[in-house]
Amino acid sequence: MQKTISLVLWVLGLALLSCIAANAQTPISDADAKKVGFKKAVKYMNNIDLCYFREIQPSINENSDLSSFSFHSATYTVNAPVERVWNTCLFASPANLWKGKTLGLGCVYSNGSDKIFYRDHSYFEQPELNQIYFLNIRILRLTNIAAALIITDINYDKNSINFTYIKGNKAIGKQTLRLISRGANETQIIHDTYYKSSSKFRDKRLYPIFHQKAISDLHKMIDKYATAEKMALL
Repeated sequence: MQKTISLVLWVLGLALLSCIAANAQTPISDADAKKVGFKKAVKYMNNIDLCYFREIQPSINENSDLSSFSFHSATYTVNAPVERVWNTCLFASPANLWKGKTLGLGCVYSNGSDKIFYRDHSYFEQPELNQIYFLNIRILRLTNIAAALIITDINYDKNSINFTYIKGNKAIGKQTLRLISRGANETQIIHDTYYKSSSKFRDKRLYPIFHQKAISDLHKMIDKYATAEKMALL
């Protein structure tokens, strides 16, 4: 009888271990601090009160009331067909796009493959829902702040991508990039942002300035690779 019970427990134990293995997820703690590179981004990730990347949620959803949010809009013109600019947004390396004097990329988490991609990776997966970008933003070369955006919508028909700040970010809200064709060789990118934090002073006086600097870095690189003779798709 005792042998039978032991055998049953052993079988149940194997089944439990198999179940755990089948549902294994990448812990946030698996992120390599040296590869992320930015101290504030590393600290930001370490302070996320969750175990796994897949547990991270957007700060708002499509039904959220944005009437109390601040709004920022910027428009950029790229001298390239909309298809080429859209392909740059989809296929160019995030490490090449999310960088500049103000903006830096720590890493990207891909929900589909449950993998972390760092700046030194030669390959990044195409943007997808729930993909997360961990960013570093330099403030007047004096300090840095970290932020994280999760993709919550990609509309291939309208050439638009929606990034939402994750829960726990200092600001909540979303950023939307919309690409509009203005001719055979001209594309307009409209970058709209809804945001709100616990500080009205920050939202009114600080956020618009440094947000503009950061997204200008992004759009400068989109322009660079979309208009290059050979588009970098690494």
